[in-house]
Amino acid sequence: MMANQSILLIRIIALIIVCFHSFPSFSQQRSSSNANKKVITRYFDEVINPQELNRMAEFFSQDYIWHQMNGIDVRSSQDSSHISTLRWLFTAIPDIHYAIDHVIAEGDMVALNTTATGTAMSEMFGLPAAQKKVRFKQMFFFRLKNNKITEEWEVVDLEGLKAELAKQ
Repeated sequence: MMANQSILLIRIIALIIVCFHSFPSFSQQRSSSNANKKVITRYFDEVINPQELNRMAEFFSQDYIWHQMNGIDVRSSQDSSHISTLRWLFTAIPDIHYAIDHVIAEGDMVALNTTATGTAMSEMFGLPAAQKKVRFKQMFFFRLKNNKITEEWEVVDLEGLKAELAKQ
């Protein structure tokens, strides 16, 4: 009786192993998700925080889509407004730093919850900023393919930033 149970157990384990090898998507998806997380955290560490916009091509596909908060989708090959917006931000808050509070990845998508801090040195949104310390939240969503960002969405806590700028 024990021999039959042992053989049955071995067969069940073998079946489970075969199933996992036949359907590798779970382990591949987890591996892909982890690789995508690394690409995005590197992007913030190597491009955004040090303001190295000349390195964006290392992280973005040739024709990525930037989904702006106003609902307009911009293809990078047709419009450079994404880079222009980053240049404007780096001029307005020259010491801006993004801390990644949370990063979640599933499949080809990566979501970040960040806290941005810095010193606003120029007018923003019609509010004077003479050396005001600011802290605001920003969320990003990225889609990746072949270790390159193909789409980016972002949500900025503009009301929180405006409140920081309005403080006396």
